[in-house]
Amino acid sequence: MSKPRLAVVALLLVMIARTAQGSTFQIGSAAALGANDFFDWDQVRAVDGGGNALALPSPRTVTSNLGRSAGISDGGSFSGLVEGTDWFGDFASGDRVLYSGDPNDPAAAANAFTIAFNTAVRGVGLQITSGAFFDFDASLELFNGGTSLGLFTVGGTLLGVEDGSAPFLGALSDSANITSAVFTLTSNTGAGFGVNRLLTADGRDPLPDPGAQVPEPGTLSLLAIGTAGALARRRSRRLR
Repeated sequence: MSKPRLAVVALLLVMIARTAQGSTFQIGSAAALGANDFFDWDQVRAVDGGGNALALPSPRTVTSNLGRSAGISDGGSFSGLVEGTDWFGDFASGDRVLYSGDPNDPAAAANAFTIAFNTAVRGVGLQITSGAFFDFDASLELFNGGTSLGLFTVGGTLLGVEDGSAPFLGALSDSANITSAVFTLTSNTGAGFGVNRLLTADGRDPLPDPGAQVPEPGTLSLLAIGTAGALARRRSRRLR
């Protein structure tokens, strides 16, 4: 085979490899992610007899709403907290929070955690805040095996207003090729960080919008009667 042909073959192989790897882009909201599954953090919440949160060792196996498993690790411990009970940040009141350490020793908290999926996903996202007040920055890096699919960043300010205003950090790939994700607090790192529910997307039907209005049965009946009437009139005109 001539050298020009070898060069063409090599170029084609590179292009195929890049296509297989896919491309990713950042997502700025939960709605844009189109998630159809999630990992909630009640499963890592433990309390003592007085109701105080207890830290659990890392790594841990967690299960999604649809029964998928994943492993989370931060090299130390995790605590499952509740916004408004033992976490006072900018998530919505009542949100379950995964904290990257022990609330009784925040100075020892980790500044990054990895989630490794047993089944690859197309997108991931969550809200994130520093464990210390005021400005912070955070990043998300996605991987397919050992290959990075992209690094994404977001900035925010922890004010403790508990209104769901924590910044959303997420990304989507053009295929279900994300096998792990690393969330990292990159500034204001003195007390670790917290995240709320981890949303995932794999191309199936997204989770229903809790704000969407569902017609009442009576309204549905009226719609059906109106539609039937319109079809009958259209058919009558065709027969004339």
